[in-house]
Amino acid sequence: MRPLWLLTDEYSDDLPEPELSRPVGTCAEIDGLFADLPEPGLERFALVDCDPGPGLRGRLGEVCLEAPPHDTWLRDVTVVGAGDGRVELTGRVHTEHHLRPDPEGPAAPGDGFRLCLPDDTTLARCRAVEGVFRPRPELEPPSVRLIGFRPEPWFRERLARWRPGRPRITASISGRTADGRELRTLEPGVFADVAAVRPSSLGPDLFDVDLDAGMIDPIPARARALWDGWLERRPSAPGSWRPLDTAMRHEWLRLALGDHRHEVPDRPAGAVYRLDGRSVTDVNGFYCALGEAINGPGGYFGWNLDAVDDCLRGRWGATTPFRLEWSHFAVARTSLGGDEVDYLVGLLTEGDRVTVVPGG
Repeated sequence: MRPLWLLTDEYSDDLPEPELSRPVGTCAEIDGLFADLPEPGLERFALVDCDPGPGLRGRLGEVCLEAPPHDTWLRDVTVVGAGDGRVELTGRVHTEHHLRPDPEGPAAPGDGFRLCLPDDTTLARCRAVEGVFRPRPELEPPSVRLIGFRPEPWFRERLARWRPGRPRITASISGRTADGRELRTLEPGVFADVAAVRPSSLGPDLFDVDLDAGMIDPIPARARALWDGWLERRPSAPGSWRPLDTAMRHEWLRLALGDHRHEVPDRPAGAVYRLDGRSVTDVNGFYCALGEAINGPGGYFGWNLDAVDDCLRGRWGATTPFRLEWSHFAVARTSLGGDEVDYLVGLLTEGDRVTVVPGG
């Protein structure tokens, strides 16, 4: 079994000068790299001195609580009671979109807090909220096990002197493709002590290594199939991302960014690129289609607004100004809304960097 993963030390205090990184080793598998955090339990919240709108009833799903200067998103929200200016809700705090404020919570703005749907429809306004702004325990990912680990000589020496809690691994993770390229996972990494070492059944001089902590920002478990395919062969057919849902399109973009080839020079200014808009049914679909239009199947040209703006500055495949012919433009306007599409087009066309030509 070929090694699929490379661990690289970029964080240790004892990196030899002038090195900025050093390989730790390779392994056939990493249990815990693909993992979903435990689902947070339902909590109870209250809107106090609340002026409810007509839509504030029953199951609400995902909602936004505007608490300047930061918004908090709640999901799986249901109205469970109301009376005397107080509305009781159950739901879960979206940990990726929730600033942990001071325990007493943020000061309410002059007109109070606003609860709204993702499309900005106002559900209610209230003077105060209860149950949202409080400390919460961290949701810990499962512990990591390196399977079929082949350490570099410097780390093999440390493993030979292993004792509980020593040595420590601080490493980023990259995939190793069938043709030998390195495919960065971007966010995930390990910062953990070695809890156990044993010979691996996968071959001589290989080890199975248990760590005492989980991956930092593990990749969602559902994305494993995307990685398996990409590690064997980079996508060669256009539109391979189209059947994916929004979350997996995000993971596709992670792969496209990690696999972008900076050694390929930008194409000259004045080029024409054709964006196939048939599957631009969400904003991630736009980023997938834009990357494919400019850099071909599996191509990347941004996975958020700031990243697109950065790509337009060069070194990501295209030199501005260029022309973008966007077919099936109406699909995006229907699915994302006119304001969202206008904003995306405005970002592209700012400073005459791109001429966007909508088409049917």
